[in-house]
Amino acid sequence: MDGCVQLLVTAQHLEIDAFIRERISEDEVAALGIAGGPERARGLREIISKRHILVFALWHGGLLGDSMLRFLAHVWADHADFADEWTL
Repeated sequence: MDGCVQLLVTAQHLEIDAFIRERISEDEVAALGIAGGPERARGLREIISKRHILVFALWHGGLLGDSMLRFLAHVWADHADFADEWTL
């Protein structure tokens, strides 16, 4: 592919991606509201990890990427915007 990177992303992946990014942003706001200490640091590390996993999942696409997106989204399975078809 001449050095170009191809993201193997489907429409459903983009939908799950948007959902996960919103939830991560909400979690970041919550973590920043914690007054320092190990809980805040752990929360911010978790956010960074989730963002890296999200990029990795979109990068790889296919069954691996789809599964990883569903694993991440499952954390928020009780959220009103969670779609039933994302269930593990």
